[in-house]
Amino acid sequence: MSKPIKRLEIIKNAIELEDDEIIASQISHLKGDIDDPAIDAIIQALEARRYGEAMNAIVSWLQSQRSMTQWQDPRVAASKLELKALETQLQALLDARNARLTQLDEFNDLYMQHLGPLMAEVLRLRKILAEASLRKRAEMCHDEDTRERRARDEAREQYETWRDQQQKAQKRREHHENMAQEDRQELKRLWRQASKLCHPDLVDDALKAEANEMMAQLNQARQRGDLPTIRNLLARLMREHEPMMASERLNDLTLLLRKISATQQQIASLQAEMLALEKEKSWLLVSTLADPQAYFRQQEKALSNTIATLRKRIFESGLDEVA
Repeated sequence: MSKPIKRLEIIKNAIELEDDEIIASQISHLKGDIDDPAIDAIIQALEARRYGEAMNAIVSWLQSQRSMTQWQDPRVAASKLELKALETQLQALLDARNARLTQLDEFNDLYMQHLGPLMAEVLRLRKILAEASLRKRAEMCHDEDTRERRARDEAREQYETWRDQQQKAQKRREHHENMAQEDRQELKRLWRQASKLCHPDLVDDALKAEANEMMAQLNQARQRGDLPTIRNLLARLMREHEPMMASERLNDLTLLLRKISATQQQIASLQAEMLALEKEKSWLLVSTLADPQAYFRQQEKALSNTIATLRKRIFESGLDEVA
């Protein structure tokens, strides 16, 4: 009820100032604020420029409401507006961060597609050499050297991790290759739209658990290239939508001030994350790479040479390459 009261007070002051533009700007908002026959009559009088009649009706309506409406601290409205601005800033930062991470993910998938098998072979051969070195050390000293054992374990872990990443990238590629280009674009668009409605960093604290669950479902569907599921989740969010943003839900000044402080900290943290990302080698490569195909050809040649060198070392050591 506070919005219609404030709008009518603005209109009342605008009539006193003889400012038609302010009056017109508030009428459209007033129409959507409340369903009240008295308000409808005021709007009709204003639109017909019967300002004397409108002023009398406004004064009467405001007096009737003040007797029923509790006083609201104006700092609440100011804090809600400040929080809304911070949420908008946070959303823009999240969008920028997610766009960069998506760009990195897409490049990594291309890397896996072009160079994944070669890199897997490099890591496999290194694992063979590390295991052989450890066995040789044990035979000579009747004990495993800690450094050699650590090198073997690291080589094994790197190889297994890479194989796992390669398999996941292959599944993602298969999902997306089975989709038409239009569907891929729609999937990205709908995911962005849905994530804005339930992003855990943006919603009120009371809804974080629900938002986390919804966001996890959205991300899983995106990884699978599951457009129907994303459509259904977005439809559910829009159908069952109730205000999730703290600026829309909170009316307690203490809670609003606490949320403003928390959101400011989130923004600062995200800005620091963005600055750190800009300095990472992977982002510097992706953001400055003019010709990805030429880069992949260069890396393919380098990895092929590395494989040849490792195989030569294995052969000279008398090892079984299939080990």
